[in-house]
Amino acid sequence: MSPESVSASYPGIPPSKNVIVDGVLRFPPTGSKALVVGAGIGGLMVALECWRKGIEVEVVEKADKIPLLGDIFVIGPSALTTFHHYPSMLKEYDEISHDAHLTHTARDGTQIMPWVEFEWNRKGVAQHSAYPLRVKGPVGRLRFAQMLFHQCERLGICVTFGVAVEGYEEDVAKGSATAVAVDGRRFPADLVIAADGIGTKSHGIILGHPVRAVKTGFLVYRAMYSTERLKGAPAMEVAIRNLERPALMQLSGAKVHCVFFLSKSEVFIGITTEDDDMTAIESWSSTVSNETALSALPDPETWSPLIRETVLHAPENSIIRWSLCFRDPQPRWTSSGGRIVQLGDSAHSFLPTSGNGATQALEDASSLAECLRMTTKQDTGIATKIHELLRYQRVSLIQHAGFVNMQEVHREVDPKVVKSKPPRQEGKWLWAHNPEKYVTEKFTEAREHLEKGSPFENSNLPPGHKWSDWTMEDELSRQKAGILTTHELKNNGDWSLV
Repeated sequence: MSPESVSASYPGIPPSKNVIVDGVLRFPPTGSKALVVGAGIGGLMVALECWRKGIEVEVVEKADKIPLLGDIFVIGPSALTTFHHYPSMLKEYDEISHDAHLTHTARDGTQIMPWVEFEWNRKGVAQHSAYPLRVKGPVGRLRFAQMLFHQCERLGICVTFGVAVEGYEEDVAKGSATAVAVDGRRFPADLVIAADGIGTKSHGIILGHPVRAVKTGFLVYRAMYSTERLKGAPAMEVAIRNLERPALMQLSGAKVHCVFFLSKSEVFIGITTEDDDMTAIESWSSTVSNETALSALPDPETWSPLIRETVLHAPENSIIRWSLCFRDPQPRWTSSGGRIVQLGDSAHSFLPTSGNGATQALEDASSLAECLRMTTKQDTGIATKIHELLRYQRVSLIQHAGFVNMQEVHREVDPKVVKSKPPRQEGKWLWAHNPEKYVTEKFTEAREHLEKGSPFENSNLPPGHKWSDWTMEDELSRQKAGILTTHELKNNGDWSLV
């Protein structure tokens, strides 16, 4: 074993030299190689973090370029705790993200609460985990993915496009794994990271069966486009002219809610309804006409003109009709030998009301890379299982929160009743968490639990929370019985901001 490999496995032994690329200081090489399947945001971020931690890494992606799909998401502080290690990327993040404030309104646009900052940016709350970074929240999915890809290019990480992986293989005796493409190409590595989304083929080797996607009965109409198209839309022209900073609005109606985002250059609309007629699918290519999307709103004329105009001025047949399906939490993300591990949506998909799908994929990346740094090449298999132990309960709870959040936003609200805070409060336990630091602190304890049966308890949950497994079927039946599961869940432990 080389001195560099030893120093990576046993912190404290000095490296033989500094390796700094694009301002990024790299840990000494571990001698191991990771293959990442999928160039989404989780896959690209774990590639960056593995490279920084001294692991040789390669990415394969089925598309012929970074996919031009998606619209906008919110990235929380816990996803950005390692961004300060990438100065060029940090600057790009600051340029492409939107420093928005938010509010909650009735369907006609009447505010039922004042404009507020995102939780982590409010005065008097706990310090978020990416401090002193100003975490702005909303960012375009495509721009964020391109930002990560640009950083991979600057570090010399190989990303091979046009590789559709159809199978995963593991050789426990040799301590290796292989991703197999449909054209017969084989991509071996010490570790294969399946970051290829909800359609991953890795479930076969990890679970022995596909993961069943269950329709929730909800679907969402969503679109994002340039505000240049809104010329001639009177309400939107006024809103854009008077806009002082990007705005994020949530509008609630009976069995429907809308998320509306506006900046000087872009507009986004998401309309969630309970009208899934079983023909909707999970696909970015499933589009409908503007009139069809507008008709999803009950009594469209009663909704804010901002919503109506945004729908009607979208490029024709650009509005996505997406079926909201759910997959019950899967406690196993790793193969028997630990040489194949799922990451992001491959391991855990989220409903939009969680507001956390992208954030948790990025948390995964920081956690997994640090687990790999804390072990030798020979112990890669135990590193992935430690990652799974440290992450599963936290992710499962956030998935659950996404379900119960529906009760807060998917109902008619009284425009005369003013609220002091927006729905879907997350709490400091979520955005004050540092996934990399958590691994560093809990790794030894988690390893002893897996290898010796020593007691272990995760502390990346709300303080005092009594965690339990759950299923979508149980949750829906409880909600149909009239149980306010959102109150039940968010009174289990400390979900406060301070």
